[in-house]
Amino acid sequence: MDKTRLGDALKAKPTQGTVLLAALLTLSVAQADDSTQLKPITVEQQSEPVTESPMGIGISGDTLSTAPGSGGDPLRGLQAVPGMVFNDDESAEPAVRGTRPGDNYFQTDFSPASYLFHFGGAISVYHADLIESFSIYPSAYGPEFSGVTGGVFDVALRDPKIDRFHTTLDISFLQAGFLVEGPVNDSQSFYLAGRRSYLDLFIEDQIDEPDISFTDFPNYTDYQAKYVWAFNPDSTLRLSATGATDDADLTLSDDAEEVATDPVFGGRIYDATRFNGQSVVWDTNLSERLSVKSTIHHNRFSNDAIIGTAGAIDVDENTWLVKSHATLQVNDKHELKLGAEYSNTDTSFDIDFNAPTCTDFEPDCLYTGAERLRVTEKANINTLKVFAKDTWYVNDQLTVIPGVAVQREDYLDNSFVEPRLALEYAIADDLLLTAGMGVYHQMPDIDQVNDVFGNPKLKFLSARHTSIGLQKQWPGGWSIATELYHNRLTNLVTSDDELRYSNNGEGTATGIDTLIRKQLTDKLSGWLSVSVSDATRTDNRTGREFDFEYDQPVNASLVASYKFSPRWSVGAKLWAHSGAPYTPVTGATPDTEVEGLYRPQYAELNSARLPSFSRLDIRIDRTFRHKKKHRKTQAYVELLNVLDNDNISGYSYNADYSVRTPEEQIPRFVSLGIKTSF
Repeated sequence: MDKTRLGDALKAKPTQGTVLLAALLTLSVAQADDSTQLKPITVEQQSEPVTESPMGIGISGDTLSTAPGSGGDPLRGLQAVPGMVFNDDESAEPAVRGTRPGDNYFQTDFSPASYLFHFGGAISVYHADLIESFSIYPSAYGPEFSGVTGGVFDVALRDPKIDRFHTTLDISFLQAGFLVEGPVNDSQSFYLAGRRSYLDLFIEDQIDEPDISFTDFPNYTDYQAKYVWAFNPDSTLRLSATGATDDADLTLSDDAEEVATDPVFGGRIYDATRFNGQSVVWDTNLSERLSVKSTIHHNRFSNDAIIGTAGAIDVDENTWLVKSHATLQVNDKHELKLGAEYSNTDTSFDIDFNAPTCTDFEPDCLYTGAERLRVTEKANINTLKVFAKDTWYVNDQLTVIPGVAVQREDYLDNSFVEPRLALEYAIADDLLLTAGMGVYHQMPDIDQVNDVFGNPKLKFLSARHTSIGLQKQWPGGWSIATELYHNRLTNLVTSDDELRYSNNGEGTATGIDTLIRKQLTDKLSGWLSVSVSDATRTDNRTGREFDFEYDQPVNASLVASYKFSPRWSVGAKLWAHSGAPYTPVTGATPDTEVEGLYRPQYAELNSARLPSFSRLDIRIDRTFRHKKKHRKTQAYVELLNVLDNDNISGYSYNADYSVRTPEEQIPRFVSLGIKTSF
């Protein structure tokens, strides 16, 4: 978890972060009937990756990018994976097994990722054709990962193609991109990819919206580059660079619906977010028994934002990381894995903002009328993590994997020892029993431990994960994996009248995730994902237990694709889940200090639920071969929300809360795409 992402904590209201995304998506949907979406797709078969943990899920980038409704973006395909919870189908950043989206850890090519989504979850920052696979660890993962209490997402970007030079050009309603790759010589190869959105170049002046005006229409860029040098079959060096920008500058009038209930969000909304990262990764086999993977990684992140009259933030962080994992085959019974990671972050931030204390344990928070706080600070943060894991092959059936992670950080001066344990028992050649448990810790949000905005004596969030599962294989590419889990969370952050924040919250999540998969062997492929769960929070200040904001008792996705021929395929995704909890407004009273402001009165926290969600997407793919040997064109058409269901993500209110308006998610519209490579 990044300790200096102060802007994340200040995006609790729609007009802070999501109004930028909403403006972009609203225009996309409005233009959908006569727009053409041209995004990369891949239809070649690719085997699914094998995860390093028995509790992990491995899914190829091809599988996710061709899932109906993904628009060719593998990250959006995560919406159909078990254990992933989304309260809004416009977002691709999941909540996992009773934790929040911000509790997850994202890694790309052995290095931490600054952020994976433009504008908070709409579009991934990677060229879709470069994403090789995801390894997803929802909970009870091994000691290789520490510092978070949520899920772990390990993204692998593929190496450059080495047969010849390739060029891929793609264009869409939202963006244009390119990818160039190929060999340099027999042992070296490279790729370079880049994308830029361009709605701002031609649509900004066509917007006729009285309550919103654009100085800089929301736009983004991203790039990826990799250079691979294979010294010999046992040693490979990979140099990579990646980066992204998100920019928007708009003005919301005081009459805008988004600011009716919190007037300080009227005015200028400005956001400039960007990162640039570079890595050197060395893979080597020092002997038949010993292999080592090491990286030196540098990352620069910045966020500059103005949010109406609520305030402004300016964050800049510069991080260096050194990381190495060694795997030693001790003997036929034991494989030992050792690792260490050291990071140093220089950070500076300047925050001048209205600062209510907003957590999961309060129904809402108003920035209008809240205390105004200001902090300017520079800090140097050092973190050290080490781990050890022994894979013990007890016999032909039983494998025991004990491990321990140790982490130390000097910002709050904390150290933790975290035991982990996993078991695998082969009941039969095609039937595997798995189990796992572990202890995990995570630092609270940086603003919550700042001595001006928060409480520097807060404890780390703590979690205990346990799970047990079965995996069964059948001929013809069929398999089923089901896992029962229980996560207990303690030291969750609540508001505090004197200290601003304290660790008076707890949480539990219990459920069962099931994935039935049919890998592509001839014509048919797809999967059925079913999650049944219960996620709660307990406020130790009052003793009350309530449903967690991301609690969805039932969440199911059915994805299927059928290849009629090497050129034609058709697919469909049916996605349905329970409605998310919300807190009803029962009335409102005028504020005694701020003219025109009403203070809402609430029912019990999260005591009601939104209507259930359902959405059907259909996709048709067509591959065109050309007379020129290496040229190929791929096209698709997607019909999103075929049944045009009015799925609701929440409610907005007028100024005095007398009128409630449903906030609807993606309506029915058609998406087209094409990609040419040569």
